[in-house]
Amino acid sequence: MEVLFHWIGGATFVMTIGSLNIACDPVLCEKGKIQDYFWFKSKRLEEPMYDEKTFSNIDLWLITHNHEDHLDSVGLSKIESDCKVISNGNASKKLIKKGIKDLTVLNWHEAKQISIKGYEIEVEAIPAIHGVNPLSALFAGKVNGYYLTISKGTEKVRVYVTGDTVYKNKVVNSLNGKEIGLLIPNMGAAKEGSWIMTLTLNAKMLKKMIAKLNPTTVIPVHYGTFEHYKEPLEKIMNIKDDRIKFVKIGESVTVN
Repeated sequence: MEVLFHWIGGATFVMTIGSLNIACDPVLCEKGKIQDYFWFKSKRLEEPMYDEKTFSNIDLWLITHNHEDHLDSVGLSKIESDCKVISNGNASKKLIKKGIKDLTVLNWHEAKQISIKGYEIEVEAIPAIHGVNPLSALFAGKVNGYYLTISKGTEKVRVYVTGDTVYKNKVVNSLNGKEIGLLIPNMGAAKEGSWIMTLTLNAKMLKKMIAKLNPTTVIPVHYGTFEHYKEPLEKIMNIKDDRIKFVKIGESVTVN
């Protein structure tokens, strides 16, 4: 099965597999918006790229956590109340208040099986450690990565969405024995160089993750969009791995 991957900006993307549409972490505030994370503030540097049709037919939403650069008020407004949503615990309050009727909260290593449009989907919550420093990771709170197995007949697509994590054995060991057709890593080395220390993957960590997990295709997201995403695209490009595909904001790529 082919996957059409469309990047909206930041952590927000839509995957289309046949007639199935899966979206992740809607942060849709406009360029120049300053978000307050209590311990720091950050400005959006790039506009999200979408239109009125982008989120009109989403079958499944994945929400990794509740930070404003993953789920803001504009993004929340695009989640239809009768849509299926899988979330971690700390984002569920926003979703319940929104009136989401079909909400599943997954803790690490829990899984949910869903049937949509003739597709069988299994979603497993993978640990995501939001900081190289244990104290900053504790303050940042729990985050879910997601491992998806999407089946129709004899065809399968396997996707790993890292969420906001750094490279830790606890993370990669959760994927032992799992085939990964598409790896979607959250990059940007958020807050790298500050006292808070690195909160998301950098190029060095991604190279190590690719070597460990051996994905078929890698599409990085979560870089450039906000001030606190410190590592530029050029650092990722320097990895020089043909499996890494780069998508411009507002554009799409098809992967097998």
